[in-house]
Formats: sequence, C-alpha cells, structure tokens
Amino acid sequence: MAHCPYCMSPNPASSNICYSCGRVVLGTRGMTVRVGAPIPGGELVHRARRGPPPGLNVRRGGRRRDKKKKSNVRTMVLVVAIAFLFLFTPAQERISNQLEKWLDSILDEFGPAREYPVYATYTAERNVNLYNPHSQTISFNYELPIPALRTDFGHSEFGHELVDGTPNPVVTLQDITSMVVHTEGGGNFVLIPLNNEYLIEDDAIALDSTSEIFWPPVGQNSDRCSVGRCVIWQGDISPGEFITLVVTYDVVGSSFTWWGGDRAPDEAPRSSLGFSMDSSNSGTYADYQRSGQLNTMYDQFGVHKEWYDRDPGPSRNWAIDGTNGVVVELANEIASGLSGDSQDDPYAFAHAAFIKIRDSIVYSQGLAPARGGPSCIDDGRGDCDEQSNAWMSLLRTRNIPAWYEFGPMTDGQFSTWEPHAWANTILPFDTDWCNSQGITLDSCFIEGEVDVVNNRWLLHAPTTMTEWIETPSSLGEAAYDFYRPLSIGCANCWAESWETIGEPEIMGGTYRVPERIGE
Repeated sequence: MAHCPYCMSPNPASSNICYSCGRVVLGTRGMTVRVGAPIPGGELVHRARRGPPPGLNVRRGGRRRDKKKKSNVRTMVLVVAIAFLFLFTPAQERISNQLEKWLDSILDEFGPAREYPVYATYTAERNVNLYNPHSQTISFNYELPIPALRTDFGHSEFGHELVDGTPNPVVTLQDITSMVVHTEGGGNFVLIPLNNEYLIEDDAIALDSTSEIFWPPVGQNSDRCSVGRCVIWQGDISPGEFITLVVTYDVVGSSFTWWGGDRAPDEAPRSSLGFSMDSSNSGTYADYQRSGQLNTMYDQFGVHKEWYDRDPGPSRNWAIDGTNGVVVELANEIASGLSGDSQDDPYAFAHAAFIKIRDSIVYSQGLAPARGGPSCIDDGRGDCDEQSNAWMSLLRTRNIPAWYEFGPMTDGQFSTWEPHAWANTILPFDTDWCNSQGITLDSCFIEGEVDVVNNRWLLHAPTTMTEWIETPSSLGEAAYDFYRPLSIGCANCWAESWETIGEPEIMGGTYRVPERIGE
C-alpha cells in the first residue's frame, strides 16, 4: 500500500487525501512528486504542469531585460519632467498646458456630454389642453405661432454680400415642411399655409362644433396676431369639459456652428463660404456703428440696458437688466480678466461671459415669473430662461445686442420634450478681415445662437425647434406677449405637451458637446 508523503501512514493509492492527517496527497503519485528526482520543467499532474507559475522567477533571455531598460528610461523622463515642472517656470507652463490638453481630450471623449445629430427629419405633435372648471361656459382665444424658415441669419434669406454684389446664400437650419391642426375628436384637419397668406376672422374655419381657427396679420386687437405670424384658435368650453388642439409639424433640421474655435464641432456645418468667428477675426465695439443690420440691432436692442418688464403694473421687474449693481460688478470682473487686445472686442467679452455663467450658475427649477438676470446671478442658480437672462444682462452692460429665441427642445433620441428659451446675439467681424475676404462691411457679421445651460456657444442643434425669434419692440414688449398666448376666463386650466411621432431620421452621424468646466 502507498504511504502519505507527510505522515508516512498507509493510504490507498487511488486516494487524493490522506485519511490519517487529512492532507491532499494526489494518491501515491504525491509521494513520487515530492521525493522523486525532479523533472525539468515540472511534471504534468491531472493536466496541470508542476513548477512555478508562468512568468514567476523565470528569465526569458535578453528581451525581458530590454523591456526593463525602456521602463527605466520612461521613468527617468517622467522624473526629469516633474523636476522641470517644479523648478523652471517655462517648462512648468509647457507641461501644464500639455496635461490640460490631455485631460480635455479625455473629458471630450469619455466625460459627460450631450449628443446631437448633424441632420434630422422628424414629426412632432403638440397638444394644447384647455379645461373649464367653472359652472358656466367660458370663452378662450389662443395664439399658435407659425414657425418661419430659420437660417444662419435668423429669419433672413440674405447673408454675407461680396463687394462685387454677389450674395452669399444662407444655410437653412430649420424648415417646417408641414403644419396641420385639428381638435381631439374633431374631424376637420386643416393644413396651415406657411407662407405669407392670411385668413381673417370672418372667414374662420370650424374645427368642431365649439371652436374655429384663422391666421390673420399682426395687429393690436384680439382678432390679430400679437408678435408674428400665428394661428388663432378660439371658441367656447362648456362647464367641466376639456378641449384639446392637436398640432403636427414635419421638421427638417440641421446643426450649424458660427464658431471657428478649436472646440467647435467639426461635424456641424458652417456658412456656405466657410466663414466662422473666433478671436482671430472678431471686430470691435466701434463696428456696431456700421450701416445696416449691425447698427439697426445695436439701436433696437444693444443700447437698451433694461429689457422685458414682467410686471404690467407700475413697478419694474426687468428680465434683462444691465444697470443692476450685481450685474455691473460681475461684468467688470469679467472684463478685467480679458487680455489687453481683447478689451475692445465684443466677441471676447460675450464668450467670457458665457463661460462665467455656464460654470458658476447651477441649473435648477425656474421660478414663476422667471428670475431676472440679477436674481439668477445673485442666487447662483436658474433654468434656461433665467441663465439666458443673466448672460444677456451682462452683454447689455457693454451694449452688445442680444435677444430671445423660443421653442421646444428634445433630447438626442427625440424621446422627451420640454419648453425652452435661449439667446441670440450679433457680433461683427474685424474690418481688415472683411476686406481680405471681399465682404461688404454692412453684411460682415454673424447672428448666432447661445444656449448657456446646454453649453452651446454659437451652435444650433436640430433638437431645438425654433418657434419664434424675438423681434424689436418697445423695451421687450413682444417677449411679454409671446409668453402669454392664451386669453381665457380661468386660472390654471391650460397645459401643453409635446411628443415625437414615429421614428426620426438621423443623417450625417452625431457629435458630442461635453458638459465641461472651462473652455
């Protein structure tokens, strides 16, 4: 009988365990393995090779020694780099800049970000729900905006003009190809004309037995649109009843960037001539005195430091306020951080103000009415409207024109929608740059979008559907009217919702906009 190699007690040859001491012995082969002559490379036992684990204390010739030498060289370089970083300022700056670039690249690739399609075609449905909680019939009047063609020059069909008189074609960012309305349960589906056709109240079209629609010109009366082309839906609601207007939009959208900076998304289209703005070709404050759109928007928006009073009474509650002490102090702080060459550059100030608001204001649920710019800055929090108010308040301290853009916003998958507001601004190109490109000075500017809460600097994405871009009015009265499209004899009896119908068609791929701090 075989014996245990540990306690030498008799043990069956086929047993893997010693019945006396309890150790694993691999039967009688355990004795052979432990007391027999060693076999080079170890002996195979139950399909496992005996001996040290692979790579443990095993030298495989010069190749391993070479690898260690490379590792030593790499370590030495790292030590020298760190020494230079702490001992020599020029090297410190160079290495710090390189490390910052590496970190930015990592954040861009793997950090939190929003993803946008380059091009998208989709169908969106809007539901306007009204309810009568009273015991008597009530009447209502609701203004539904008719979205105009959105280009890289706002709603204009004209862009840069060359000195030889050749117009540079605009780029279409959003085109509503169809807009159809009906009421829930009603059988009349009406295709809304998207051009400049009008239908007055006398010729209104019935949607059901209690409501009708028409699309009149802009005017001051209840039978006219308040701020731009619209459909007026009016009618009566019986006690305890609901009525719902259903609006279906077919939309073709494109991304677009007005920004020429290093971090502008390469995938986003630019102007038809490839023009975009960065610190190398931006103009000065004096350029707002050029004739044409620059001077017009300066006079109609820029010089008015207080804008959009949310309180219709005798008191003032400005959404945008470039005179408030909190705003002025922050604006001066931002300006003091600009280089000497950038002190006279509205682009540089607007960009620095964008970074300041984006990185210092926490996104939170907005108030009703929305916080004005000063309150948003003072509270350190705000939603899309409120952070836009803060950014535009800073710009008004420097007389930089800025105004609102409104519409619903969805995510990159077009799965959820919410109301949204963001900003527009107009910035001049440098005069010498305009001359070198052969562009007339009165058309040498950009009209770009700025969405602070979504980190979109001079960037349009097709996931925001433009309903209305603010037009000049007396101290922002048009914005006040746009926010109040419904006239009805009850409170808290109006709700709206949006959803995507079918699957959107995504073209040109997607790109990421990181949610990062700094720029």
